[in-house]
Amino acid sequence: MNLNTGNYLQTYSFLTLMICGLVQYFTGVLAVLWIPFFLTLLMFVLLVMQTRYEKLQLDKQEIVVLTLYLIFMVMAGVSTVLQAGVTDAIVGFKNEIALSLVMFCLLLGFCRESQIYRVTRSLYWVFYAQFPVVLYQLLFVVPQRVVVRGEEDKWDSVVGTFGGDPLGGGNTAAMGLFCLLIMLLKVSEFKHGLTSFKSMALHVILGFGLCIVGEVKFVILLSPILLALVWIMPSFVKGVNKVNIKALLLIFAGMALLIALAIVILASGYSTAFGTDPTQSSLAVFIDSLSYIFDPNYILPSGEIGRFTTLIFWLKNNDLWGLSGTLFGYGLNATNSGSAVSPGFLNLTYNLILDSTSLSMLLWEVGVVGTLLFVGLIIYILKIVQPKALIAREQLDTQDLQLVSFAPAYSVFAISCLLSLPYSQILTITPMLQFLFYLSLGSCLVIRRSVYRVAEQ
Repeated sequence: MNLNTGNYLQTYSFLTLMICGLVQYFTGVLAVLWIPFFLTLLMFVLLVMQTRYEKLQLDKQEIVVLTLYLIFMVMAGVSTVLQAGVTDAIVGFKNEIALSLVMFCLLLGFCRESQIYRVTRSLYWVFYAQFPVVLYQLLFVVPQRVVVRGEEDKWDSVVGTFGGDPLGGGNTAAMGLFCLLIMLLKVSEFKHGLTSFKSMALHVILGFGLCIVGEVKFVILLSPILLALVWIMPSFVKGVNKVNIKALLLIFAGMALLIALAIVILASGYSTAFGTDPTQSSLAVFIDSLSYIFDPNYILPSGEIGRFTTLIFWLKNNDLWGLSGTLFGYGLNATNSGSAVSPGFLNLTYNLILDSTSLSMLLWEVGVVGTLLFVGLIIYILKIVQPKALIAREQLDTQDLQLVSFAPAYSVFAISCLLSLPYSQILTITPMLQFLFYLSLGSCLVIRRSVYRVAEQ
């Protein structure tokens, strides 16, 4: 079967990052989030039906990736079916790990490198589309939420096209991490001499601005380190790997200024909403706003528990069914607190929201073994796709060079998603970020294969 898989992946990207979130946000229809799941299954079917013009040959490292991935999927699937039944297995698979098939399909040759290039370029247009949507949310949705929920609960409504409940909480972290990806891509392009400093700075400032209005503190605080990591990370292109200390200092100085501005803006909002002591500095107010994250006993009457509290609770209660539960978990969907069709039995047992972070979900549902498998697989992929100076700049045209420049940005973005595991649950329940995460890993594998093929010629 002949198919323009690049067009399919672009359509998939547009529907997942634009349409699904907007429909969910403005209509409240959660069923729209099944669309990325069905598109992923169709992607797998199309991979099987695809006519190949050249034989796919996986090297040893790619075979290890495939093996670890299949072991994790089989272990999670079998454990869930045996413990919770087919319904929970389907819901858990759809919500948590189905979109990893995007990486699987890219590893097995669903798209060529030229198609990855086009898909990545289209992400910039998704980024530009955030601004009119965010402006509408700031002008109309946030005031409505303040009227309904009060000044102290005005956040989480600014989500761009990434969906959620405008009056109850949206996917702000997914929007923030997407903005981080755009910032990383632009910095890497600038490093490779493909864009101007003005363009890079503008994209970084705009992306950071969206993180401020969305109150994505995770990205605000980590972005300087991650942007610097892109700058110092090696490139596949010879002669690009020189670390410029002046540029690094400029990145840190610029981001420090933006962080200081973000702290002042956010602290001002917190002071207005919560009536904090006016003698407190902006930094003190901002730090106080983070205190609940590290509180080991943070449990609200609604059953929501804090990020650090989830780990403490797991440590005390993980052996509900004995050692097997600790090692292999209680099956996918066990912690599900948001489903009327198939609520997780652990959620019902403890009457607590245990799926507040991806790390707690993994530990409860696939156990220590499954969590180590998942994290180990990602770390191994990041290790083998680490760029090495293999090809000369003269071997590449502008589009090829731009494609190669995407690799460090995608790698660092995957690292940021991995760091989000103990911070948020979005990597295991939000299809928009799941798609970006697995697209990043798959794209890194495709670019790596292409570079190694050119280097061997």
